[in-house]
Amino acid sequence: MNNNYIRQAVTDTIIKCHISTFPIDCFNILNRFDYKVCTYSELQSRNLELYKMCVSYSEDAFRIGNMHIIAYNDKKPPKRIRFSLMHELGHHILGHKNDTPENEEEANYFASNILAPRIAMYYAKLKTVADVSELFEISSSAAYYAAQDFSEWCNEVCQSGMHDYDRSLYAHFYNSVYNGFVYSIKKCEFCGATVYNEKMPYCKGACALHDEPKRTPMFDVLSADDRKVLLRLENNWLYDF
Repeated sequence: MNNNYIRQAVTDTIIKCHISTFPIDCFNILNRFDYKVCTYSELQSRNLELYKMCVSYSEDAFRIGNMHIIAYNDKKPPKRIRFSLMHELGHHILGHKNDTPENEEEANYFASNILAPRIAMYYAKLKTVADVSELFEISSSAAYYAAQDFSEWCNEVCQSGMHDYDRSLYAHFYNSVYNGFVYSIKKCEFCGATVYNEKMPYCKGACALHDEPKRTPMFDVLSADDRKVLLRLENNWLYDF
């Protein structure tokens, strides 16, 4: 299956699970698909045979489809765990039956896109790979992979226009109060007001403690002409979804 098919599957999952902010709650998403999630440590103490089977297949995570269980290695870093969980969900959503290199690549691509949808990366105006890692709570290597694919996504949009799945995502994340694409929703820690698309959990103005530090620009993936094309498309997306 091609990347556009997987991106459409990601979009359908995001909408079905009512995902409204990033980073996503991986455990909640798996619960919506009726998966029981447990750690390798829990599995080792409860069912040693099943535990040995899981670790023999993967040191990160394993999906036991007939039992609707996803087990993961709780000794791995949290960001890696998040990717592993969405990788296993990718196998489920994409209907994989066999353990093949192609299926593994497809599950990786699914995980990357549901954790950090490219259109969300675009509207977040992220400056560094570290910013991608921080906002979406993914590892540096996963953030770098997403940044590379983001470049491809930008080129596709510039050349062919907006895909239907991106239109659906734009409509899903468009917020009439904010009057734009919302990729982050927080509550101000001081006054309780809803904070949209801000790095820190407090609203600007009286609650702001300091200005956000300046950041060094990162991946300049677009030419000046391509930037103009995307800006024109962006203006259209606001009124045409």
